[in-house]
Amino acid sequence: MSKEPKVGVYRAVSAGAFLSGVVGLELLLTFFCGGFPLIIYLLVGALGAWFGGAFRDRLAADSGGARFLRVMGRVLALFTMFGIIALFALPLNWDTKCSWRYCGRTMGPGLLVSPFLSGTPSCSAWHTCANEYPFKPGEYRRMLRRMDRQGCHAP
Repeated sequence: MSKEPKVGVYRAVSAGAFLSGVVGLELLLTFFCGGFPLIIYLLVGALGAWFGGAFRDRLAADSGGARFLRVMGRVLALFTMFGIIALFALPLNWDTKCSWRYCGRTMGPGLLVSPFLSGTPSCSAWHTCANEYPFKPGEYRRMLRRMDRQGCHAP
């Protein structure tokens, strides 16, 4: 007699499976300078966790289809984990025409910016942000202070 996993395991694997679609699109969109904000990750993960609880009875069955879906859910959850690690590890290319889209990430995490940090940008990247990104007045002042701390000239 096998021990049946708790509903939390089903919710976690389901959230990972749902997030795999967002992570896959994010990896694809990095080539086109696009991405998703943190709020999308949170909503899709919550939706996946909700479905994981609803599908628990179906997926706990001993049928071949249920076993296949459990294995596929684990594979997709692993893909999500490796994709997120890749998105954290991939360096940003500040020498493209759309590098201004990374400026929100340089200012730190937030619900409406990408959850993947960008590291410390160069002075030319700060100048790109200052000239092309639509900062709010408070964010612009904070960016100027960060440029000054880094030793960059004001734009």
